[in-house]
Amino acid sequence: MKKLVLINIFLLVFSGLAIGQLRQLDGSQGDIRSQQGSFQGDGADDPEGGSQQPVIPREVKNWRLVDDYSRSDTVAVDTLYTGFQVYNPIYRRSIVNVTTGNLGAPAKSMLVEDLPVEHTFLFSGNLDYWLTKPQEWIYYNTRTPYTNLYYQYNGPKRRSEENVGVLFTQNINPFWNVGFNYRLISSVGKYQAQSTENRKFRFFSSYSGKKYSIHGSFFYGKTDQYENGGLLDDEAIFDPGIYDEYGQPENIPVIFMDATSRIDNYKLFVNQKFSFGEITLTRNDSVKEKVPLATLGHTFEYDRYRRTYHIDDLSLYLSDDEDDASFYSNNYIDDSSTNDSVYSTTIRNIVQLQFNEEANPFLHFGMRVYLLNESENLRWPAPSEIDEDTEEVIYHQQSEQRTATAIGGQLFKTQGENFFYNMGLRVWFQGHKAGDSEISGGFDSRFRVGRDTAGLFARGSISISSPDFFTEKYYSNHFEWNNNFDPEKTVRIRGGINIPTRRLQLTGEVRLINDFIYWNQEAMPEQTNEVLNLVQLKLKKHFELWNLHSRNEIAYQVTSNDKVMPLPNVALFSSNYYENILFGVLFFQIGFDVRYHTSYYAPDYMPATGQFFIQREREIGNYPVVDPFANFHLKRANIFVKYSHVNQGWPENDYFYTIGYPINPKGLRFGVSWNFYD
Repeated sequence: MKKLVLINIFLLVFSGLAIGQLRQLDGSQGDIRSQQGSFQGDGADDPEGGSQQPVIPREVKNWRLVDDYSRSDTVAVDTLYTGFQVYNPIYRRSIVNVTTGNLGAPAKSMLVEDLPVEHTFLFSGNLDYWLTKPQEWIYYNTRTPYTNLYYQYNGPKRRSEENVGVLFTQNINPFWNVGFNYRLISSVGKYQAQSTENRKFRFFSSYSGKKYSIHGSFFYGKTDQYENGGLLDDEAIFDPGIYDEYGQPENIPVIFMDATSRIDNYKLFVNQKFSFGEITLTRNDSVKEKVPLATLGHTFEYDRYRRTYHIDDLSLYLSDDEDDASFYSNNYIDDSSTNDSVYSTTIRNIVQLQFNEEANPFLHFGMRVYLLNESENLRWPAPSEIDEDTEEVIYHQQSEQRTATAIGGQLFKTQGENFFYNMGLRVWFQGHKAGDSEISGGFDSRFRVGRDTAGLFARGSISISSPDFFTEKYYSNHFEWNNNFDPEKTVRIRGGINIPTRRLQLTGEVRLINDFIYWNQEAMPEQTNEVLNLVQLKLKKHFELWNLHSRNEIAYQVTSNDKVMPLPNVALFSSNYYENILFGVLFFQIGFDVRYHTSYYAPDYMPATGQFFIQREREIGNYPVVDPFANFHLKRANIFVKYSHVNQGWPENDYFYTIGYPINPKGLRFGVSWNFYD
């Protein structure tokens, strides 16, 4: 294991030594290939007006690796100020979430389209918007150094919230780029024992030539959370008289004052591709171009998690009333304190051979086949013992190693003007995932609708997916289970239409899930043998009249069993603003956002495991959150000022994300993002 890690670090760090030789193979001084998107920055400033120095255009191209990292997919550079006031990353991902409330806290999207199909490390699932995966990472190519600085603040100082970000990327030559991205959330929280400190750092580098390419990243993510267990009594929010007695929200009692959790995540990612063979194509009846016949690729991933959950003194939370049960009814390891720790290390290798569609001018499609291997090393708590001399608890851990191997293939068409498609198959034939499989396919097309061009797409998949190890087997101070769940069987059908000129998008999704695994009212994993039916329709529409704008996103959802999968029937986000320009240079928007969802039994939260679980105590929702804002754009800077939750207590005081976790009280915040291209 260590040898594999060292070898891939060597390949990443010292790939530049080979680049000089590889450039001779490339024979080109052009930019990265056209499948990657670009952004044109503002022109170079020339205060003298007559400089004869050559001007280097400011251009940033960026992309993600998709389809098992076999190809690059364009990503638009996020420089727009429209929507900049949506500061919370969970709401940039989904219009409706269940969360414990603080910035950087655990959160789960309550849209059908965001329900995961494959299962990963159990304890990080509700922080995956922060502990991102390699398929979400962006790589860059830029003619000049590109830097983005981000800062967001919310007061008052005693309950301050800060979000800081730095992105820097620079090309060493036209093919080789390096950079790093750092992000920090530091928030005391509006209620007691709610503070978070989340950090993440990624160093990345890429080289993209005609014969050889390499993408590499090192990622470290950390989440430090106080887990207060929610308010001791929600009546402190419902009853204005009780609320006023506390003076400030941070004085309202909570269940835990010293419970904390921490997740550390290390990722190393290296993707290499070598193109071989050659075929000459004639373009535009005159220009001839040589393209590679096939590409051989290898991907290495190292992914390590550690999650700890700690309570200093459990005796503080024992109930003296026999009729009033303590929050945790079991202490399997230690009656005095909790010190749970769980580890997961995954090493993944993918070898694939791809026959490029450019080299198939007759059938116009590409094909790839691949072999995927995963190796897992897992550790979790074991029953403890008492030292006879010191009477202290001696902690133990148990461990397990396992591997799984899959084979897969895909047919695809990604080039052309009006029609694109892909069909894929993956089968796990060895190890703990043996029998798992996925069949997937989809298409995208463009066609004329009157004077507009519309895009139509459809996706479908049938998958069999085994649960995460810790969903089946786990032991800790407060929870123990040993299950033998069947794999989940999921049929997913998704489609939609997009008309960019009308700023209109309509999508729909249907899921049928058999043997669905959920977290029951005891916060334990359970499996239902009924078929769960989920339906979602979502409409996005941007209205514009003169300088008045209204950007809207509304989702309608149906669940066949809200006792295992509760969902809000309707969720919407509406941003309404007046837009104009001052002095010919200052773009501004002034308006308000509204976020709303119908009432439903929003899942409760269990601090010991970091999971949201079923509750039937009361419904949450039917409460709008209104946020007035102003956005400004001046040259390279975006600025927002926002007064969040201005309608606190109206139309009523039932403002909760879920039971025990109220929506943050009203408050002023601001943020700035500044781009530099030199």
